[in-house]
Amino acid sequence: MILCKVIGNVAAQQKEESLVGKRMLLCQTEETGKLERVVAVDLVGAGVGSEVLVSRQYGGAQGYIDLYIIGIVDMISEG
Repeated sequence: MILCKVIGNVAAQQKEESLVGKRMLLCQTEETGKLERVVAVDLVGAGVGSEVLVSRQYGGAQGYIDLYIIGIVDMISEG
């Protein structure tokens, strides 16, 4: 899983059939040590500003979807 922050929405009039009806969000992560923006399909109703968990795999995965938002983070505690 990857910890990300939702920074925007993504809209596409033309898209592959497996994406029809799915909400896509623009997320920012520091997974590689640098800021990176990725697009993920939202499965949990996240919104702009939410800290989310993004997975590269999902049990019911089909089509061309690489990243899924699978959780909204309530709290992070270090130490």
